[in-house]
Amino acid sequence: MNIKQDTMNAEEMAKRLNTTSSNIRKWCIELEKNGYEFIKDNRKKRYYSIIDQALLSNLKYAIQEKKLSLEIAAITVIKGFNRNRSSSGTQEEQFKEEKNNLELSVPQEHANHTINAVLNTMKKQFEQQQSINNKLLGMLDHYKDALEASENRRQLEQEHMTKQLKELEGCLADRISKQINNRDKEMMEYIRLAQQQHLLEIAATQQSEEEHKKGFFARLLGK
Repeated sequence: MNIKQDTMNAEEMAKRLNTTSSNIRKWCIELEKNGYEFIKDNRKKRYYSIIDQALLSNLKYAIQEKKLSLEIAAITVIKGFNRNRSSSGTQEEQFKEEKNNLELSVPQEHANHTINAVLNTMKKQFEQQQSINNKLLGMLDHYKDALEASENRRQLEQEHMTKQLKELEGCLADRISKQINNRDKEMMEYIRLAQQQHLLEIAATQQSEEEHKKGFFARLLGK
C-alpha cells in the first residue's frame, strides 16, 4: 500500500473531523493503549485510513456529545470496533487484499467502479459499527441516569434522616427541659416545706420556753 496515497496525515484528519491535530494525536495514543494499531512510516509517523476516520469520529462523538472521559470513550468505541472485526483479519487488511485482487483480476477501466462498490460495502460496515457504538453509548447514558437517580434517592433519604434526627433532638431537649423544670419545682417545694417546718419548730421551742418561764415565776410568787 502506498501510505501517502491511500491514507491521510493528522492535519488532514483534523480538518475532516473539525478538530485539532493535537486532539487527533491525543485520541490516537489512548486508542493505542487499548490495542488499536495505526499505519505508521519508518519514522513512526501515523497515517489514517477511512476506517480510522470512522473510529476517531465515534470517539469524538462519545467525548463531546456524550460527555464521556477519554479513557471510557476509547474503551467503548474499541469494543464496538472489535465486534465488527472479521475473524480472518482487520478491515484494513481485508481492504488491502480486496484492492490487490482487483488490481490483478479486474481490467483497469473497471477498477474504479469495483473499488467504489467495495467502499460502499465498507461504508455499510461503518454504519453498522456506528449503530453498535450508539447502542453502547445509550447503555452508558442509561447507566449514568440510573446512578444519578440512585444518588438523588440517597440524598433525599439522608435529608429525611437528618430532619428526623433534628426533630428527635428537639423532642429530647423539650423533655429534658420539662424534667429539669419539674425537678426545680419539686426542689423549691421541698425547700419551702423544710423552711416552714423549721419555723414551726422554732415557734414551738419559743412557746415552750415562755411556758417554762411562766411556770417558774408562778411557783416563785406562790411561795
